[in-house]
Amino acid sequence: MFDFFKREKKPNPDASRLLASILVVYPTIQSVTYDSKDDMLELSFALSGKFSHDDFEGFLKYVAESVETLHYLENLYGASIELNVEGIYGTYFLNVRRDMATLTCRELSLLTEMAANYFGDKLIEDVDSPIPDEEYLMEQEDYLEQFLSNIRQLRVEGKLVGVREQERVVIYNR
Repeated sequence: MFDFFKREKKPNPDASRLLASILVVYPTIQSVTYDSKDDMLELSFALSGKFSHDDFEGFLKYVAESVETLHYLENLYGASIELNVEGIYGTYFLNVRRDMATLTCRELSLLTEMAANYFGDKLIEDVDSPIPDEEYLMEQEDYLEQFLSNIRQLRVEGKLVGVREQERVVIYNR
């Protein structure tokens, strides 16, 4: 029968705040998924326009080399990164999956800057939301570092998805 009194575990607030902060600080990221089973974070960028297979191959190579260089400079070893593209008819999603153990704010900034530089105006950005001031963004980046650190120390269960919904950021527990 139905168990109406069954209580579902609420998601870790730091995990929810992490996803929300990523979407606030980086308006080019359309969705963020955290999967505790794999301890991976997936960032999705939306693209609009016509692209060739070589366009995506060039970008994926560019990202792989740049992230590898950043990891070398920061003495990070054993990082896992997966890149893929999916889409059809002029709308594409560029997905970047990263392990949480070695992910840093600096890398998040690098990934978003590379996507913006490489794809330019074909990268869909949340332009409807008000642009936060510089002090607010710096504060959010500090929170991001703190949340990343907390997630590494605490075991977060489940799968969380953060998406943009008009001028809001919504976090779902899946």
